[in-house]
Amino acid sequence: MSDLIFEQVYLRSSSGIAMISLQDGMMTRCNPVLCRMFGYTEQELRGLRYGELMMPDENCASDPSSILPFMLAQPGEECYKEKRFTRKDGGLLWAQLHLILIREQPEGEPHCLVVEMTDITNRKQAEEKLRESERNYRLISENSLDFISRNAVDGFATYLYASSICLPMYGYTPEEMTGTRALDYIHPDDLGMVKNYLKDCMRGKENLPILFRFLCKDGTYMWTETTIRHVYSEDKQNYEIIAVSRDARNRKQYEMKLEESQTRYKSLFEYNPSAISVMDLLGRTLSVNSSMEYMTGYARSDLLMSHFTEVIDSDELDYVSERFRRSAGGIAQTFESRIVHRDGHIVEASMIFVPILVDGDVVGVFSITSDITEHKRHLNQIEKLSYEHALILNSVSEGIFGIDMEGRTMFINPAAADLLGYGPGEWTGRSQDDPIQLMRLSGEYAGEQMSLLRMFSESGMHDEREGVFWRQDGSSFLVNYRMSPLYDKGIRKGTVVVFRDITEEKEIRRAKESAEQADRAKSEFLAIISHELRTPMNGIIGMTDLLKDTELDEEQRGYAEIISQSGESLLHILNEVLDFSKIEAGMMTLELKEVDLRGVLQGVSDLFYPKVADKRLNLSYDMDPELPETLITDEARLRQILVNLVGNAVKFTNSGSIDIEVKLGAVRNPSRIIVLFTVKDTGIGIPEDRQGQLFQSFTQLHPSINRKYGGTGLGLAISKKLAELLGGTIGVDSREGEGSSFYFTVEALIPGGAAPSEEEAEEETGEPHGSESSDEGRYGHLSILIAEDHPVNRYLMKTFLQKGDILRMSRRTGNRL
Repeated sequence: MSDLIFEQVYLRSSSGIAMISLQDGMMTRCNPVLCRMFGYTEQELRGLRYGELMMPDENCASDPSSILPFMLAQPGEECYKEKRFTRKDGGLLWAQLHLILIREQPEGEPHCLVVEMTDITNRKQAEEKLRESERNYRLISENSLDFISRNAVDGFATYLYASSICLPMYGYTPEEMTGTRALDYIHPDDLGMVKNYLKDCMRGKENLPILFRFLCKDGTYMWTETTIRHVYSEDKQNYEIIAVSRDARNRKQYEMKLEESQTRYKSLFEYNPSAISVMDLLGRTLSVNSSMEYMTGYARSDLLMSHFTEVIDSDELDYVSERFRRSAGGIAQTFESRIVHRDGHIVEASMIFVPILVDGDVVGVFSITSDITEHKRHLNQIEKLSYEHALILNSVSEGIFGIDMEGRTMFINPAAADLLGYGPGEWTGRSQDDPIQLMRLSGEYAGEQMSLLRMFSESGMHDEREGVFWRQDGSSFLVNYRMSPLYDKGIRKGTVVVFRDITEEKEIRRAKESAEQADRAKSEFLAIISHELRTPMNGIIGMTDLLKDTELDEEQRGYAEIISQSGESLLHILNEVLDFSKIEAGMMTLELKEVDLRGVLQGVSDLFYPKVADKRLNLSYDMDPELPETLITDEARLRQILVNLVGNAVKFTNSGSIDIEVKLGAVRNPSRIIVLFTVKDTGIGIPEDRQGQLFQSFTQLHPSINRKYGGTGLGLAISKKLAELLGGTIGVDSREGEGSSFYFTVEALIPGGAAPSEEEAEEETGEPHGSESSDEGRYGHLSILIAEDHPVNRYLMKTFLQKGDILRMSRRTGNRL
């Protein structure tokens, strides 16, 4: 029963079955399906070996001696293979083989080999076609310059596949892009547009290419043009997006340039400050810009289709019409004319007619009109200014001429031509290539004659200098000259020379220097003679003081008093002359130190107290509380000014009062102030017409005043010089018969809060700083050396010291010991 079943299965099986002998490899039995597969009869197949039906290039154990070992090595003594065979008609047969080693008994010897074959030719051919299709698709996608991708319809267009061009195009590898969301690469400004495009494509709308910016790996964005299609995927039973993208940078740049060009043209036409219009060959206006409306005063609607001559001045119609005819003939025209504004005023215009060419034919005319009314007005003003400047240049007494970069003279004014020895009109006929020569009086090129161009190139622009110019006849003269570069629109064009003849000035200067030298000699003489006179004067005054200390009768004491007073007056005069001489000679110096301002005022008051008491006057001083008590200035010079002014006030005041006021004048900085001193009196006053002479040296207001009050006339002059030396000024306010108010200022420093010096401490305490009291007295046990070459002064000092019971030692000469 089992054999019958096996036979039925063998004969009715859908697979081909063959039994192969293990001894010779011959097929012993073949079922009908196998015969149909190969196109042989069973009898024909029995005469063939199994291996003879295979394709020659198939690698298989078809040799009978190798079949058994091969099968015994297989698990379960069976295996599956796919092999190619040749049909009887020569056709190709793909078969899937199931090889089974058959034993008669489980442990017996192998009996035969059973081969079960299934025809898979159609499947293999379909697979080959699919592989060919895939290969072609891969070749297209991998070698296409366009980026091809498959994207999911998931709202983010996630990449399912990316062609290899994405690496050189965007910088990403296909592996990097696969699985990422396409919308994440879109520029934020383009994202909304791309999302709407995807929705429209899903709704079946026309799929036009879309342009957007795509993010590259280097962080930049590339303009990309993409076309998409929705396709149905049978494998995934879902829709996918097939996208083809290409680099659109060149196209976008072209579009941007085109748009920019159109914008520029529109801006050039519409916003041009010049009035622009487009006319046909008949002269009718086809288009105008806003500047044309502004220039003519007419609205755009009024100008369109009007003839261009309707806005031209009637006197210019023929001239402008001829220009239009020439431009319509293909020749551009540039000219000036006049336009009549709508309100009737004339507009001076510069006009350009340009033919419009299309394919070589003139189809119209461009009109470009500029308002030059102000320009013409400026030209007239420039011509007027040039004329005025020429008048000025021709009228100045200084010589002025210009030379270019080659040294050629460009222009010269009449004064320069005259100074150089050229008569009227001579310069115009002179060769301008002949440079004007100069010799410097001092400096590196002293005594060397050279051209001005060389001089300027070596020393550049400089201040006024002196030199020698040569006249046409060869004579020379001294000049004071200055050279300055001449620029035109920032480019140096040459040099301008301004000079004047200083020959006479030199003589005057020499005379002035001689006078000043004589004045200095006078001052030095006065200083020397005053010093020499003061030495014996000190002897007279000193000896008179010694004489008054002796026993004298009343008449002798009166004579001695007269001698002493006369000597003091004469010494005061000599001191004033000596001070004035020092100031004029510039030998007066300042000794700046801390000054007790209140102490100075008190000292001056004490000095004049006897005279004030004799005349029954009231002398007082007032100090501004804002002023510091201590200032830094020259105490001796300040005291001298105050003594001069207060002395004059006492001298010329017979009744009333004299007031000294000190105020803060100004604050220069935190450490420097201006102090104002005022000395007021109720004296005789000064006539207004004589006040200008007060501060001049050796000046008296009236001989009668000099006879009555005396004086040299140097006190106020010296006070003026000292005030200026102290950084201030001096002045007076006075009315005759009502009194005078003299004021002066000094510049002083505020001490920085340093500790007082030893001298200041000694002055405050009346004792040397750090000394202790001594029973010997202040001057006990002192030895004094007298070094004096004048015998009278030496005798005088010796006498004073002997009266003070002080030991002494004298030396005849005043030279250094």
